Amino acid sequence: MLQWVGISIYRKEKNMRKVNKLGQYKDIEVNVKRTMATAEEVEQQLQGMVAQNPQFEEKDGDVALGDVTTIDFEGFKDGVAFDGGTAQGHKLEIGSGQFIPGFEDQMIGMKKGETRELNLTFPENYGMADLAGADVVFKVTVHNIEVKKDAELNDEFVTTLQIPNVHTVEELKNMMTQHIQSQHDQNYRMEVENAVFEKLIQDSEVEVEEEDIQKAMDEHIQHISMQLASQGMALEQYLQMTGSTEEALREQLAPSAKQQAIFEAIIDEIIAVENLTTTDEEVDQQVEAIAAQNQMTKEQVLERVNPETLKHDYNRVKASQVVMQSAKVSE
Repeated sequence: MLQWVGISIYRKEKNMRKVNKLGQYKDIEVNVKRTMATAEEVEQQLQGMVAQNPQFEEKDGDVALGDVTTIDFEGFKDGVAFDGGTAQGHKLEIGSGQFIPGFEDQMIGMKKGETRELNLTFPENYGMADLAGADVVFKVTVHNIEVKKDAELNDEFVTTLQIPNVHTVEELKNMMTQHIQSQHDQNYRMEVENAVFEKLIQDSEVEVEEEDIQKAMDEHIQHISMQLASQGMALEQYLQMTGSTEEALREQLAPSAKQQAIFEAIIDEIIAVENLTTTDEEVDQQVEAIAAQNQMTKEQVLERVNPETLKHDYNRVKASQVVMQSAKVSE
């Protein structure tokens, strides 16, 4: 996605960046192979769907390894119930390792309706200090025992998935084929775009300053931070989890940041050569689209985005379209 850049910043960058040679940007020829969805891909997806949706049958016998139980439990330390150690109607697959060591093992042999006290010890490295290494007793009652079985791919199974307008195996296969093909088509469009712009960059000669590269780098970092934030994680947490640092991340991103700075210089040069402009009416349409997409008013959008910034961004979109719409793609 092209980044929004204010017109004042743009003028400053024009002085810093220099396009010594603008490569051919119309009728660029590239060769990109299109991928079609195969029966094998569809079958693999279907089998994965079956595996993710097992069936359960009630069982009258004792709890055994692999059974899925519905239980109530309450944990006690020194005879006193501790926080976080109580639940009702909890689903627990025996052997899943969901609970502390020994919990599931000591449930083996229990019957439906039975209550049993499990004598256990929390691991020394348990996350809660007051429970780490502590001897505890869990009072467990089994309400239901089920056997997990692999589902069978038939019309009845498809109906249980509750997918709108999909009721048969054949309809599910068609939907899955379309979904896989849509992914292939999206990848194809991205590969075509990358191939076209890569050739344009190779055929051009551009000088960029370190400041241009750092600006592109900052945009990369900001984009990563936003992606992580949408998953409820801060960049600092991610770096800590992966054993990395922001300095190492910047070093890793340096080549793509330089490429981005060069690409932006080329696109801005095409804007100038083609004399591309964006009208106030087009900006107003963009503001309305942004407002609708983000459930905001136009006034709220304009508080955050400068109209001149939108004009420059839209000019870059138009320049990219000039390149892509004339490109000649063969397979």
